[in-house]
Amino acid sequence: MRKSIPRSSLAAAAGIAALALLVGCSSAAPAPSGPVDLGDGEPGAAEDTDITVAIPFPDITMYSMYVLGTDLGYYEEEGLTVEVITADNVTAAVASGSADIGVESTGTVIEAIRGGVPIELVGGHYCRQNFDFAVQQGIDSVDDLDGTTITLAGTPGDPAEFQRKLVLKEEGWDLDTVNVEVVYPGPGSESWTEFFVNDRISLQPFYADDRPALEEHGANIVVEALRNWANDVQVAGTDWAQKNPNTLVRFLRATLKAADFMTAPAPGEFPENVDEVLDIYEANDFDVSALRGSDSVWVLDGHLACSNLYFDQDAWDTTIETQSLEPLEFDAGQLAYLEKAQELVGVENDPPATLPYP
Repeated sequence: MRKSIPRSSLAAAAGIAALALLVGCSSAAPAPSGPVDLGDGEPGAAEDTDITVAIPFPDITMYSMYVLGTDLGYYEEEGLTVEVITADNVTAAVASGSADIGVESTGTVIEAIRGGVPIELVGGHYCRQNFDFAVQQGIDSVDDLDGTTITLAGTPGDPAEFQRKLVLKEEGWDLDTVNVEVVYPGPGSESWTEFFVNDRISLQPFYADDRPALEEHGANIVVEALRNWANDVQVAGTDWAQKNPNTLVRFLRATLKAADFMTAPAPGEFPENVDEVLDIYEANDFDVSALRGSDSVWVLDGHLACSNLYFDQDAWDTTIETQSLEPLEFDAGQLAYLEKAQELVGVENDPPATLPYP
């Protein structure tokens, strides 16, 4: 997962981890019931007008579409209001009804569905992932990591750890060839960087806002790569989706508009709405001072996004393959709500284009 610009005074969803354990005890995933008939043309009136979206930790990258959708009036146009909360276990929050929509890593969602958690994968969230790694001064090859301590993820079991290890191998840093100890400093990359600058780890993944501290420390940036990977997705409770099909389509349509506003004119090009977007973030208590005046095309992390909220069978299979998960059949019927919303705004569910990076 990404760490970005923190926001204060966030609501927290509590007491849901136990539910995940209970639901996870189910021996098999329930048979998919399929979406209700969405009909032709405009969706009907929203059944549920107050939407709660759960994300795993405070992060402007995860908040971005929902903040923009609210402030630009896209949700209001659909008759909706949206509140974003943080939850220790997003899938459990959605399954329990503590949240209506959630953003969670694709691998976690696959395993939750396998375990019988009653959730639907209703759309993509971000369709690319940057894989940037720093090592300490004097480390010039993977052999120099032998006998040291490294970080690949903040918490044990984070699916991103497997993908990061694979990308490192592809870039000539095969960790299986050396003896390293892997530690987990915490979910936010600011804690990884704290470990790094205090010489407690020799390698870490990093994001754009970690770079100044790493460069000041004299870190050696050894890998900067961008991969097409739908590494997190939007989910809804199965029962909630069945009862609120028009709400879900309207929510996704508004979110599509927000994603398009953020990425315009296109990922890989300088965002034409950058000043307005940063003004909206700042009005919602995010610190954007480091981004003001940036000439980077990645200033809004738009390179990670597909404005069509892409997800399909290939994205599902890519996660299973790259994270060495047991095969699980993909229920394409889950995407009926997304495909309806895409139809309404005139876009296709096309996979992401390959972008140069950095």
